[in-house]
Amino acid sequence: MPLKSIATHSARDGKEFWVIPQDSLRAWATERGLPLRRVLRFALEVDIFPECFERNFPSLTPAEQLTLWQSSALVLGLGGLGGLQAMLLARAGVGRLYIADGDVFASSNLNRQLLATAKTLGYNKALVTAKHLHHINEALIVEAIPAFLDRDTIKTYLPTARVVLDALDTLAARRDLISAAQQAGVPVVHGAVRGAFGQVTTILPRDPGDFPYLFPPGEPPAAETAPGVLAPTVSLVASLQAMEAIRLLLGKAPAYHGVLAHFDGDTGRLEILPLQ
Repeated sequence: MPLKSIATHSARDGKEFWVIPQDSLRAWATERGLPLRRVLRFALEVDIFPECFERNFPSLTPAEQLTLWQSSALVLGLGGLGGLQAMLLARAGVGRLYIADGDVFASSNLNRQLLATAKTLGYNKALVTAKHLHHINEALIVEAIPAFLDRDTIKTYLPTARVVLDALDTLAARRDLISAAQQAGVPVVHGAVRGAFGQVTTILPRDPGDFPYLFPPGEPPAAETAPGVLAPTVSLVASLQAMEAIRLLLGKAPAYHGVLAHFDGDTGRLEILPLQ
């Protein structure tokens, strides 16, 4: 029985497409002894959307959805920014995610980190996030790395990723990430938040320089105090980073390369500032 025989013809925004209910797809996989992950790929290869992705149409074509399903991303830091980035990429259908953080959830995370709850306090962020992602889509490949990656250990994971999302919280860690990613030829989507303000920019492997807009000249402070952060700012910046990562994975031009997207929550303005 071919997949299309259990698919339903539909249309949205004047465009036609095929979709398979998730339960039917799972039963089809079980009858043939096939992993659900492989069957999701089979469906997309014949232009059928699995139900879990069908609302991505027509923003994504079946071919683009297949590209995402066969892509990989590395998310460094799983606090407010990284936790939401991982969830957004999983829901968009990025099929392989590497997620790293050596920290545990604390009560001070409850104001902005979506996976910080009374039940997750004290548990490692990477492990909690991986479990949540599998609840979103059991066919995802998720590698949880319950550790802080340094300039040496990050090199183990960069070759496996097509894009890296920077959700780190220290200048030193960001310097190490960008340096290693450029050497590995992997683009970095940087994001940072403080209070009601946020910023996003994309760094490509060919970019030269010391990135003074990210790393002000001079020595960094001996100890960096954790900034105050509002949850809506975090959610917006994480969403902008996730969309940029999706563009890169699909081979589209990045929106934030050579510019800084700066959000001012006090005025509600999102400005695109040239970096020259």
